[in-house]
Amino acid sequence: MFYTSKKLTGMPVVSLADGHQLGRIKRLLIDPQKLAIVAFTVERKGWFKEQPVIPYNHVKSVGNHAVTVDQASAVVKLSSLPELEALARHPLPILGARVITEEGTVLGTVEDFRFDPQDGKIYYLDIKSGLLHGSKSLETAQIVTCGRDAIIARAGAEETLKKPAGLLNIQWQDTAAGAGKALQEARTFTRRATETLNRYCRNLPFGRKNNKDVPPEGS
Repeated sequence: MFYTSKKLTGMPVVSLADGHQLGRIKRLLIDPQKLAIVAFTVERKGWFKEQPVIPYNHVKSVGNHAVTVDQASAVVKLSSLPELEALARHPLPILGARVITEEGTVLGTVEDFRFDPQDGKIYYLDIKSGLLHGSKSLETAQIVTCGRDAIIARAGAEETLKKPAGLLNIQWQDTAAGAGKALQEARTFTRRATETLNRYCRNLPFGRKNNKDVPPEGS
């Protein structure tokens, strides 16, 4: 299941060790080469001299209402990680970036992206091509370059665009199949349990007919 960047921004971050809220996600740091979220800055109460950041490899889980990490030490100073500090100082824009194919076809602008919460890898860009057109999703496998002025997609990438609704249907296919299998197994278990109970009841004294109560033949 994929999450959107808009869903992640503003989420509280909670330490599993003590249950403390460490702050709320303020900004996502994206590696344009890996096309993945590598960290996020957090907004904390009080006044801090340096921007606190949490590397994504410290994320334990991304839930519907909060992001969890193992312990409070997951929050570190941005200056202690030079590679992340460089991304924070000179970020390449993803949201709002224009997407152009190698042939010069403008696909639209990125209004959101979808990522795997397990590792932060971005798999789809949600692209808006105009006020009268709905959003469509582009697989990041079609991306050639993430530049400062534009994101370059492979030639013919416009033919691979998918509607987000169709993308969600694809994501839920496995879930629906698993639910159907579980339902069938539950029905089989219930049927077998009922058969076993019926056999047990038939073997009980009050479940068997008393021969004395059976009228003799010819009466």
